[in-house]
Amino acid sequence: MTQILLCVSAGEVFKWIGYIVIAMICFMFMIVVHELGHYTAGKLLGFRINEFAIGFGPAIFKKTTNAETGEVFSLRCIPAGGFCAFEGEDEEANSPKSFNAQPVWKRIIVLASGVLFNFISALIILNVFFMAYGEAAPVIVDTYQFVDETNEQLFEEGDMIVKVNGKYAYSLLESGKLGELISENDENEFTVIRDGKEITFTAYKSDYEYSSVGEDGETETEVKNGLGISYGFGQYKLGYFQAVARAFNFCGDVVELIFKSIGQLFTGAAKVKDTMGGTITAVSSLVQLSQTGFAAVAYGVAVLSVSIAFMNILPLPALDGSRIVFAIIEWIRKKPLNRKVEGIIHAVGLVLLIGLAVTFDLLHFFG
Repeated sequence: MTQILLCVSAGEVFKWIGYIVIAMICFMFMIVVHELGHYTAGKLLGFRINEFAIGFGPAIFKKTTNAETGEVFSLRCIPAGGFCAFEGEDEEANSPKSFNAQPVWKRIIVLASGVLFNFISALIILNVFFMAYGEAAPVIVDTYQFVDETNEQLFEEGDMIVKVNGKYAYSLLESGKLGELISENDENEFTVIRDGKEITFTAYKSDYEYSSVGEDGETETEVKNGLGISYGFGQYKLGYFQAVARAFNFCGDVVELIFKSIGQLFTGAAKVKDTMGGTITAVSSLVQLSQTGFAAVAYGVAVLSVSIAFMNILPLPALDGSRIVFAIIEWIRKKPLNRKVEGIIHAVGLVLLIGLAVTFDLLHFFG
């Protein structure tokens, strides 16, 4: 018996190690894509790059990829990030190909390319996801007859609702979207998939009898007002062009959701521990998704890629958005701000951001 328990325990341990490894690979993928954006734009625009690194800490592998410039590719021992080191990025350099020696417009493109690559990767993943797995659409599981028999029940069990009043009813982000789309009016236009065909009709709200089994085992009947339906969710797979359009809309929905969450923090409608998180929280989310399957992991990577892109474009010290702001100020003033001062601002900002990320993680798990 002891041996069996040890085998089961060992099996569970290895399974969880596998989940963590998958999560770390996904997280590193998003970071590397971001840095690859900076690297690609820099190479195309003629910047000198000293090193492209995957991970942080001491290097466990190094290879010179350009003998002329001394450019190095490295793998580092801490799999929690990466970087693309441009020559003269935080200080003045003599080389005409150094970062700060380049025209401002070039620097802005390089700085924005990390965010752009994260968005592009999210769009590609979402496009494939929506075609292969689909969106979550309401599916009718039960219908009820109206008290007024002249009001015909137009829904049928198995109907998948795809549109309400001309707006899409499917959403992976909002489980309550159908209720929001159904107007307060008694009349709504629905488009459903029935037996593989799209059918559009106008349904009217009315009183209907709803039966349920109470705690005592007795059937209870009550009169409700509505469409006379109950529903669950099913997969609505999109065609290629539908998936492309939905991928763009979905990214916008994620950004809007982030804004709403931040707004709820200020109004008190949401708590920091439930809304914000750092690196550990992100990896933990990916660990949980990896237990569900590949589709859930792909979905999580896409959402986090959009989140990383959004956060990096914010004008916070040490982030790409802040560096872009400094570049724009230099463009307007026709001369840069003091490089040392800017470097100190980014360094302090980085320390504060790391501190915030750690605080958010602690609040998320122990708050």
